[in-house]
Amino acid sequence: MAARPRGERHLPHRHRRVGRVRGHPDLSATTPRSLTLRRYRVDVRDAALRRVGQIDSYTSLDVIVRHLDVGAWTLVLPADHPHAGLFASGHGVMIWSDDAPEPLFTGPLTSIRDDWSATSGGTLTFSGVCDNTALAARLAFPDPARAPDTGNGRYSVDYWTAAGPAGDIINRLVAANAGPAALPGRRVLGLDPGLTTGLGDATKVSLRFDTLLSATQTLATTAGLAVRITQPDPTTPRLALQIGTTRDLRGAVRFSTDLGNLGSYSYQLTAPRTTRAVVAAQGQGKDRFFWQWAAPDAEAEWARVGETFVDQRDTAIPGRLDDSDEQFRSLRTSATNALQQGGAQAELSLAPVDTEQCQYGRDYRTGDTVTVTTTAGTDLVHPVREVHLTDTADASSVQATVGTEAATQTPALYTQVRRLWQAVHALNTRY
Repeated sequence: MAARPRGERHLPHRHRRVGRVRGHPDLSATTPRSLTLRRYRVDVRDAALRRVGQIDSYTSLDVIVRHLDVGAWTLVLPADHPHAGLFASGHGVMIWSDDAPEPLFTGPLTSIRDDWSATSGGTLTFSGVCDNTALAARLAFPDPARAPDTGNGRYSVDYWTAAGPAGDIINRLVAANAGPAALPGRRVLGLDPGLTTGLGDATKVSLRFDTLLSATQTLATTAGLAVRITQPDPTTPRLALQIGTTRDLRGAVRFSTDLGNLGSYSYQLTAPRTTRAVVAAQGQGKDRFFWQWAAPDAEAEWARVGETFVDQRDTAIPGRLDDSDEQFRSLRTSATNALQQGGAQAELSLAPVDTEQCQYGRDYRTGDTVTVTTTAGTDLVHPVREVHLTDTADASSVQATVGTEAATQTPALYTQVRRLWQAVHALNTRY
């Protein structure tokens, strides 16, 4: 029997009713009567990304898939479930539906909870995140070839810089800080950045200790790209960095009551916080350069003005005040990002009904633009930002959040704190 990886912890012996299961075991003889086969299949992988077993009966499964962000999953099993012992620290899951060509979700286990009461017996709750967490867990070093605790404590360069198609920059960034080209202690096990493909508009970046996730979000959002890390093949211990273009499916994927694939919806518009961005480049005191960009259409629509200040002191003073000047374009990009982040938001939450003609995972996924027709006959066209899958003995549902970039079911307080942290972090690490 292979030695257990150092640091790996398994559940107490009372939860391990059977030996380790490989392949696709037949649960018909071991599934408790209180459980039935569910809508989704859960493959369990070990710390080396090898599949060790399969679970297709459970008390409940809850999965949140997020576009350009870190998703989450929770699986609840009875304490005496025959395959509860498959889980251990360092393990993870690959979650499938019958009709999807690749897993809907893959990611590591981060929490194990054991509950017991005299009335209801024991329950095991396994929780985790998606494999995009690798992007959130790595920083963009100014020089990825040198660790901060070596040399004289100083880098020979100010920033990690790159130019080219946005997708290629993401590929190089991840490869240098988390892939095979990274320092040995920073490499994410099994991560394959793949080949550059030239996707996305040409751009330039200067990064210093930004997370790979925040840099990827900025690059991908501007270029209209979909980026995720997933384990596409359960038989191969490989995590693939998948970079593609978001798809405009507004004509092919439509949700409406007339089509029978829309259970419910709610639609919300929120006024902009920012309609004018004042961007500052280099210079001191009265010699510092400032320029303002505005969103007059939003001001007219909502009858309000909101000003914000963007500190771009690492950008030189432009020689020309038009887009023919590289520094001016850089300032304009910063202003555009600020106006988008603080702009008017449109959020649409809907409960799609899977039909033979349209199913999540097979026909559309997060990042795709779809059409929702309201009962009044209005077509709402937005990208899918988040999909929440739930499956229990009582019901199975798909809840999609569709809307502008900030549309999510994450609490508003969390969004505000995250935005504040990003602003403070950017100032503290860059100067």
